[in-house]
Amino acid sequence: RGDGGGDGPGQGPRKPYRDLAALLGNGVRAGVLAPILVETQGDVSKAVEVYCERASDPTAFAAMLAECKDDDIPPTSEHYYLRPEAGIPVICNVYDLSWGGDDKDSSKKKKVNSGLPGMGFGIYHSGIEVYGREIAFGYSDDGSTGVFEVPSRCAGGVMPRINFKEGVVMGHIHRSRYEVDHLLARLADDFPGDSYDLVRRNCNHFANELCVALVAKKIPSYINRPANFGRVALNLISVPALAIGKIVDGIKKTNRKEEPRQATDANGQPVVEAPNAARLVAEAKAAGGAVGAAGAAGGAAERVGRRASQARTASPPEGDEPAKSASPVESS
Repeated sequence: RGDGGGDGPGQGPRKPYRDLAALLGNGVRAGVLAPILVETQGDVSKAVEVYCERASDPTAFAAMLAECKDDDIPPTSEHYYLRPEAGIPVICNVYDLSWGGDDKDSSKKKKVNSGLPGMGFGIYHSGIEVYGREIAFGYSDDGSTGVFEVPSRCAGGVMPRINFKEGVVMGHIHRSRYEVDHLLARLADDFPGDSYDLVRRNCNHFANELCVALVAKKIPSYINRPANFGRVALNLISVPALAIGKIVDGIKKTNRKEEPRQATDANGQPVVEAPNAARLVAEAKAAGGAVGAAGAAGGAAERVGRRASQARTASPPEGDEPAKSASPVESS
């Protein structure tokens, strides 16, 4: 459905960063865009400005491209099917939910969990990282899966009401990428977006099921404790449904005077939304953001980088005389 490749049987998780990069332009690389969106707390327009600024230096941009790991190993590669000799770590990445996200000064951001963990409670989002990809679950009402995939620790770029807290190594696996993708495709079918429920079937329930399937271990118990105690617990710790709806709302509004859109399901219950690339771009455009420049800037930087690389490759070794080109034949 244009937001991630997870809308049909066996197609796996949706990939919001890949889809967002495609919507912004052919020259945009998801692996470069992801950490920038985290920096800008999900502000797409600002992220495009930063992306273009960094792309203006082809040398630096080429280094960023070399470091980014957004390119999946294609199924045609033998490495896709080979089991690794060294164990691949499985990590549970935990995020604090927060409100006050419209304040650019992150030090002023009010965290829901600021006074709760000491009492044994906290409101968290979690995802499972394997092979450098973080897999999580959220609400969607477009008929597609709620399972989505982002680069490691980059969920905050497309879910800007969350802040990375910690990564907990749960174990190691010796499964191939093919085997992991097969498992994720099954779970994507089993977790449609409209099956999300804040208490009974949330992102932490999904993370726990995936973690058990991979390493036979449950995620740390503190992560989903409020849901385990039920809706009454949420009321007791003074996090009403309205507040949660604002906390987990999708993209941050750039118009500070407007109230952010509350994320709820068909029954009006608060939800954590699965990222939707098309909506992120639409809201950025509605706020007046020039989101189309990143593709041109990124494409230009990549072309300059390729030409520079080709020039270095074509240059003769030191001490060798460059070959003289033949004189063009004059036309009669």
